[in-house]
Amino acid sequence: MCDVAWEHRLFEFCKLYTMKIPDYIKQNRLAIAWAGAVAVLLVGMYWEAGSVFVRRWLGESAYYHCMAVPAIAGWLLWRRWERVVDAERKTWLLGFVLLGFGLLMYLGYARTGVRMAAGVAFPVILAGIVGAVYGRRLLKITAVPIGLLIFAVPFPEHAIGMVAMPMQKISAVITGKVAPLLGLQVVQQGINLDLHGFSFVVAEECSGMHSLVALLLTGVVLVELSQLHKYRKVISIAVILPIVLLANVVRLTVVLLLAEYFGPELALGAMVHGFSDIIVYLAAMLGFILFIGWLYEHQTKPQSGDMPSSPPRAPGGLVVHVPDELLGYYEVAKAGASQLGEELVGSSRSGAKSQTEEARQ
Repeated sequence: MCDVAWEHRLFEFCKLYTMKIPDYIKQNRLAIAWAGAVAVLLVGMYWEAGSVFVRRWLGESAYYHCMAVPAIAGWLLWRRWERVVDAERKTWLLGFVLLGFGLLMYLGYARTGVRMAAGVAFPVILAGIVGAVYGRRLLKITAVPIGLLIFAVPFPEHAIGMVAMPMQKISAVITGKVAPLLGLQVVQQGINLDLHGFSFVVAEECSGMHSLVALLLTGVVLVELSQLHKYRKVISIAVILPIVLLANVVRLTVVLLLAEYFGPELALGAMVHGFSDIIVYLAAMLGFILFIGWLYEHQTKPQSGDMPSSPPRAPGGLVVHVPDELLGYYEVAKAGASQLGEELVGSSRSGAKSQTEEARQ
């Protein structure tokens, strides 16, 4: 019954927009011509750099997530479209400043050939155009979809390494403190974890960097679907980095446990180590769902101005209902995490008890 209702709403939505498109074009010819001219100009500016970016999206597994970014940004804009249409249009001087800054960054790419500068400049230029022509109000509404486009930029390896190295060190230090609590005789030196003379190096691939980017994209979608207040949404996005770091510690600890009981060859084998990124992502996703569920559980009732009094509406009046499954996932994750915590505590206590008995003997 729900599927039929959803299909009917989708059909009515498509029918409504099919009928409205010709009228909209007639009423907004100048605006459409202006937007088309800007789009053609941006395509011309980014033809060379953009083609290289797309080839890297398709050819390198580290950048597969970039292909989803335009679709996610478009979906976020679509959810805000009613507010975009109703927003006041007023030229904003600082928008020209932002546009000028973005063009200077693009000029740097044109002079040096550094494509990363062109990629970073794109959302800045787009934000500058929106702010300068349509005003601060509209820029505020579209800031998240525009800012998300930064994740479509395939950053070079040395730039990723600058962020990954601190994550490697932090993960190694925390793992070096946690592993002894589980009965593992681990010595941490820099990004090395020594276990019975065998050295595990927390390499860049093990830093959790790829999981961080993937969870940021997923987190934006989950936070958008949630009914959290505005500031709690910001807090939710801010905690993604520490959640990924903790999840990476879980991954490293599991590898050390496997090495302790089954040998380093199995722990570092392709079957186990190759799926470690998936382990980090799923563990981080579990922690993130728990966190936003906890925030939703403890947030006060919305005050005037915090949240809309009616459900959010998409273009054409289609009501977008927040899925109740999100809270269901939270309850399942909460129960699973509680059970896992009890098992880990029990195993650590039994391990400590056995070591004490061995020492007495």
